[in-house]
Amino acid sequence: MADPLVSPPLDPARILRPAGIVRPARMLHRNRALRSLGAALVALLLVTALPLDARAADRPADWFTPVPGFTVTRPFDKPAQNWESGHRGIDVGALPGETIRAPAAGTVRFAGTVAGRQVLSLEVAGYVVSFEPVGSELSAGDEVFAGQPVGTVAEPAHCETGCVHVGVWRADAEKDYLNPASFFAADSTVLLPEAEAPSELPAVPAGDDGASGAGQWGGHENGRIPAVAMCPLASAPGHRLRCDAAKAFDALDAAYREEFGRGISVTDSYRDYETQVVLKHRKGRMAATPGRSNHGWGLAVDLGGGINSFGTVQHEWMRSNGPRFGWIHPAWARSGGSLPEAWHWEFRAG
Repeated sequence: MADPLVSPPLDPARILRPAGIVRPARMLHRNRALRSLGAALVALLLVTALPLDARAADRPADWFTPVPGFTVTRPFDKPAQNWESGHRGIDVGALPGETIRAPAAGTVRFAGTVAGRQVLSLEVAGYVVSFEPVGSELSAGDEVFAGQPVGTVAEPAHCETGCVHVGVWRADAEKDYLNPASFFAADSTVLLPEAEAPSELPAVPAGDDGASGAGQWGGHENGRIPAVAMCPLASAPGHRLRCDAAKAFDALDAAYREEFGRGISVTDSYRDYETQVVLKHRKGRMAATPGRSNHGWGLAVDLGGGINSFGTVQHEWMRSNGPRFGWIHPAWARSGGSLPEAWHWEFRAG
């Protein structure tokens, strides 16, 4: 009898050596134009020697979001002068008691109380990222890894609807606040009303009928799949999927990286039952009923970095090439579907 915890082996020819990558015609023309424009801009910069901060281009853009269902409730609004009013970070939707995750591997810089508010700050890849109000049992100097639970949202809440304030600045320079949203692997997730959805995009390759790939397997319950039955994503530390889905996604990421020069931004993957409960409480009817989430099967991901917006070159690339690796955009999530979600993708083996 087959072990229900072990996924069936995949045909390497189907996953690791797919057919040629498809580039939509519109994307090819756009890419050529962008390359020409990029070359001209580089030449201009070399001639004029503008004093640009080279470090800005090296900023990470793939941090693990502090909570699943990442939603910015108040954006970054840095004032022109330090003494002026503004918003030197972002507010992210989160309820008191909700777990906060480390954005990447790093160390704890501070965990304690400042002016009566609980604050947690981490040093990650040369940057300091702070969360408030967040209580933590960690201490300064403790090491953390990407996606590790590092604290919980404390009370009183930062805003009436429930949120946590996130700030970012360089660790080796005078404090100068940066926009935290640009560091995470997602733009803010905003559900697009069906009435505002754009026209359906060009058809994807034959064989992708948009049927959902997420469903029960191995005798497991939704959101209660044991860790031994899952595999980490090598391309997105901290995220887990069913092993065949993880292997296929890493192959897809390699192709995407070759095309765009950077990996796919993953904002959400497997959601355990407890996380589903929290999201339902926070998002109400906009979140799946706990125990029925497609993410609870370890076969779905939410993506950022441009894929999460209809009509972008990244989204079109995924529509054309994702199915070759077993990753499809389900019909209900497409621009003309019942609940348009450009960012949601599911694995369908076979």
